[in-house]
Amino acid sequence: MNDGIRVTMSHGPEGTFITVAGELDMDTCPTLHLATAAAAANGTPLHLDLIGVPFMDVIALHLLLDLQRDFQRRQAPLAISGFQRQPIRLLTLTSSDHLLFCTPPPNVVFPSALELGSRMRPALRYGAAHAVDVETRRC
Repeated sequence: MNDGIRVTMSHGPEGTFITVAGELDMDTCPTLHLATAAAAANGTPLHLDLIGVPFMDVIALHLLLDLQRDFQRRQAPLAISGFQRQPIRLLTLTSSDHLLFCTPPPNVVFPSALELGSRMRPALRYGAAHAVDVETRRC
């Protein structure tokens, strides 16, 4: 078990950008769920950057697949990037890699984390302490 994750959400002209740092598992998934639900509610494009996630379990995979399905159903742009070695292995072993290695539609351009700079304004920060307030349900 780990100490939690840090989820940073920023809004800008290109949409919402969420960066995650820490392990994604049963204990930390509700924090990410809270952030992605808030981002999905505003209907703008979402870029989820997982470069800071060295480990994720099947509950996190389920959360990402649900998110992908939700954005597809609403025909909203979604990009998930930054998969590290273990998450890529999980996606490959579960044959989910083709579902989550996605690129945004051609008319939507997401900036990289380095390009964001001052163009994005921090909106919300979620952390392990915040996870206590999250509704207790599976991702």
